[in-house]
Amino acid sequence: MSVTTKDLGSQLAEIKGAEVIKSFCYTCPWQCPTEVFVRDGRIVYQKGNPESPNNIGSRCAKGMASWYVSQDPDRLTTPLLRTNPKGERGEFKQISWDEAFQFIANKLKLIADKWGPEAVALTCHHDPNTVFYHHLLKDLYGSPNMYAHTSGCEQDRRSACLTLFGHVFPMHDFANSKFVMLWGMNMLGANQGLWESRALIEAQAKGCRLVVVDPNFTETAQKADEWVPIRPGTDGAMALAMCRVIIDEKLYDEAFVNQYCEGFNGFRDHLHDKGYTPEWAEEICGIEAATITRLAREFATTKPAMSAIFKGSGYYTNGHDAGRACYILDAICGEVDKPGNIHLKDWAPLGAPVEIPADAMRQPEKDPLHIAMGYALAPDLPNSRLPDAVINGDPYPVKGLFVHATNPVMSDPNRDRVMEMFKHLELAVACELYLSETALECDIVLPETSFHEQAEIRQGMWLGPEVVLCQPVVDRVGDSKPPYEIVKGIAEKMGWGEHFPYEKWEDWGEVMMKDVPMSVDELKEKGFWADEVKYNRVPGGLPTPSGKVEIYSTDYVNAGFNAYPEFTERSVIPDEEFPLQITHSKFSMHCNIVTQNNPYLMEICGENWVEINSVDAAKYGIQDDTYVTVESPKDKIRILAKVVEGLVPGCVSIRHGHGFGHWAMGSVAKGKGAHSNNLMDTHTNPVTGANCYNECKVRVRPAN
Repeated sequence: MSVTTKDLGSQLAEIKGAEVIKSFCYTCPWQCPTEVFVRDGRIVYQKGNPESPNNIGSRCAKGMASWYVSQDPDRLTTPLLRTNPKGERGEFKQISWDEAFQFIANKLKLIADKWGPEAVALTCHHDPNTVFYHHLLKDLYGSPNMYAHTSGCEQDRRSACLTLFGHVFPMHDFANSKFVMLWGMNMLGANQGLWESRALIEAQAKGCRLVVVDPNFTETAQKADEWVPIRPGTDGAMALAMCRVIIDEKLYDEAFVNQYCEGFNGFRDHLHDKGYTPEWAEEICGIEAATITRLAREFATTKPAMSAIFKGSGYYTNGHDAGRACYILDAICGEVDKPGNIHLKDWAPLGAPVEIPADAMRQPEKDPLHIAMGYALAPDLPNSRLPDAVINGDPYPVKGLFVHATNPVMSDPNRDRVMEMFKHLELAVACELYLSETALECDIVLPETSFHEQAEIRQGMWLGPEVVLCQPVVDRVGDSKPPYEIVKGIAEKMGWGEHFPYEKWEDWGEVMMKDVPMSVDELKEKGFWADEVKYNRVPGGLPTPSGKVEIYSTDYVNAGFNAYPEFTERSVIPDEEFPLQITHSKFSMHCNIVTQNNPYLMEICGENWVEINSVDAAKYGIQDDTYVTVESPKDKIRILAKVVEGLVPGCVSIRHGHGFGHWAMGSVAKGKGAHSNNLMDTHTNPVTGANCYNECKVRVRPAN
């Protein structure tokens, strides 16, 4: 009798003598549903949940190796309190959880009395359990400053989608597409969203044409039908020129733009007034006008089609309008939220884990920081501006900071200024797995459980409405605690314990699931809940000011910006002294802070490198597989060099994701690779507040 995919999990559990538990992986934010096999209190195997539409049973390398974090001897195991002055490398003593909760509560009361609750902020890495901190610090304490890490990720993309479509995070319906154009989007290299990657490859096999616009010949570009090697930071110029061709040649979807788009005629006039022709774009992008014209025609006449971005067209001070222009290509061709398009997905009816009575909530008395800073269109905190608030009190003082599952000392540009920021805080709390570079700058460090040791319920990252569940599968490392217990402990010291009545995670899980047609017990058995995929929301009206796709952006006008996207040069241009433009790309087997201390992943890729075109390598005396010095006007790093052909001359590409552990983290990560963020000065997108990581010029020479 053959073994079917559906019962493979039970067959493996029997073979391994293990219990199989449905969960999901949170090594990266795409949280693929999994089956975890546990024997004698240890994870012995993991596989994808074969019933899940997210990954259909597949896993990536970093997910398969994630079991190691559940027994990493370098993990934090007990709360730590700083014993030496700020500005020195942190020294700590062990304290009890009761002492930690009381210390934090005392500091929170002091800050509220002296500076107001808005003087406390939270930044995190989109961890689903961060909502518990929101209940504590926002609902009860009264701070408006609850933020995630989007400014270091796809902030320009998110802002473009919000202002155009009123949607915070559209998905990609690659499976049904016939033409996909990706702008600086290396999804196969980053290896996130496995269902999307699989759908793209399968769509190609069925005849879908894939075009990748990127200075780097990335893993995705290598699979493409056409690689367009554009100059860094010029995506917006090419996209605007393509729009001009499509409109001038009347290849646009007239019925769609007339009925469902706001400002099409004004946009047509804008393109003419600005002179955004393929010939104009050729001089900027380094792509021939004939190629731009051909791609515009192909995109407009192939149905269904999709133009999509993620990070690559951002990371510049002109990234906001580049993103808008790339998505307007979809709008003028009528390629929005139909099969094969960008997909304005519905969200599951998932509630909050605790219900705070209205009379117990404290309404914030000041605008959140991003508004007060002048970034009305920022979907998240402009992280690179946070030091201004902490050090200078601009726009108002920030004296307390909770850092949850993120590492701003390493993830934000200008590390020196971020470290200076921590010296000016009255309270800095790190909730973390490892003694990270950021944890070393904090007053108190709280050991958090990994996703293998705690429960999480969150929205799934799939086309349709979805809830995914992570269950505890092994015992906690040391005396670590999950966020829901940490928050409850602080709340009790603040006198708010009654609002966190749960005794076990299933208690708050039932509260979250009350509007989902599945019980917590059923969710534990299946691992996820998913509803049908629906299309064509545009005719029903979008959550934008006009109810339409806003080519003319009311939000931009209200914020004092041009209603239509325009092209501006990036802020940092290479020169004779620093002749090379920096760009970045990721590794498929590393993500965030949790992989650099994993010996199995480090065995695959133990250090990062910088890629340089062979023409530039010859000019500057760089040999393949030798160490070089990459130097900016601000700092320098020593890093391995790879000489390549697939990179636009005049720029270098740093493979990001290493260089942690030189003075923090754990024994495996220690001293491996180079970290590039301190090469960059502080550049913030003027509209979205995004970190502009690629606004950096460098020179490269052989290392001494």
